[in-house]
Amino acid sequence: MSLKKLGKEMLNYFQSGVSYMIPLVTAAGLLTSIAVIFGGTNVWDQTDTFWGVIRMIGQTGLQFIVPMIAGYIAYAIADRPGLAPAFICGMIANEMGTGFIGGMIAGLAVGYLVNALKKIPVPAQIMSLKSLIIIPFVATAVVGLIFWYILGTPITALTEALTEWLNGMSGANAAILAAILGAMMAFDMGGPVNKIAYAFGVASFTSGGYAASTAMLLAIAIPPFGMFLATLLNKKLYSESERDNGKTAMIMGIVGITEGTIPFAVADPLRVIPSIIVGTAAGCAINGAFGVTQETMLATFMAIPFTSNIFLYCIAILVGGLITALMVNGLKLMKFRKKEQQHQANI
Repeated sequence: MSLKKLGKEMLNYFQSGVSYMIPLVTAAGLLTSIAVIFGGTNVWDQTDTFWGVIRMIGQTGLQFIVPMIAGYIAYAIADRPGLAPAFICGMIANEMGTGFIGGMIAGLAVGYLVNALKKIPVPAQIMSLKSLIIIPFVATAVVGLIFWYILGTPITALTEALTEWLNGMSGANAAILAAILGAMMAFDMGGPVNKIAYAFGVASFTSGGYAASTAMLLAIAIPPFGMFLATLLNKKLYSESERDNGKTAMIMGIVGITEGTIPFAVADPLRVIPSIIVGTAAGCAINGAFGVTQETMLATFMAIPFTSNIFLYCIAILVGGLITALMVNGLKLMKFRKKEQQHQANI
């Protein structure tokens, strides 16, 4: 197998793992965020108050991010026999502080090892024991020991260095990182590139890298907001159904769903997709340059009250939305005028 094919295969497995992880992050992240919002920062040390219990439930869920990403990457590679060993090795990776990177490596290692073990012939008398006992035992022991004695320490060091780098980012560096994450989030609106950026933001959030998680979460609603503004700024460029789609997209954006932009992108990909990429990247870059962060898992508009500077954060959203709207309308107007010229020429 070529390196290019192997890389594409791993990316597909990774995307599958992230897809399974998203509901966990949504539920646990929102519960933790709501607890801190209403209960204050003291809830981190409490379980004797209602908001303290909500925080405990959410935080318990967040501790399963690494095992879950490991488990479902292995599941994508090797089906059910890979699940249990990967969950266990993911827990080991989490315990060692390897973070998201450790979970990914554990999932890949278990998945490929289990696939190899499945191909080993065994006597018919013990065939039924192969999937139930032999494969889980061998895969868990081998990958678990390798992680503990060989891989875990360097991965932990890498994770800590990455976290320190993210936390130390400011100015131009923070703006560049935010722009890249914003562009990736807007690129395919829930597709593989979006999921990579989402996973990176979540990993940063769980390790305290709020600059990256803020950029990722900010990017979620800029595309639908931009398209909503576009339908308001020049109604002639959009049909009545598209204007209705703009209102729907805005409502979806407010609650943190990017996919409201998809009908526009499908109808006119050459003008919509570049516009939402540029607008989202610009909005995130501006926010990154301002150094505004928020320490919840709330997206774009819902996060406004909890940002370190509400005014500057809102400026970033507005600029991102306006750039998207003006660019897409400008491109559509060029197309509209070209059609008019062709029509005049044919008369």
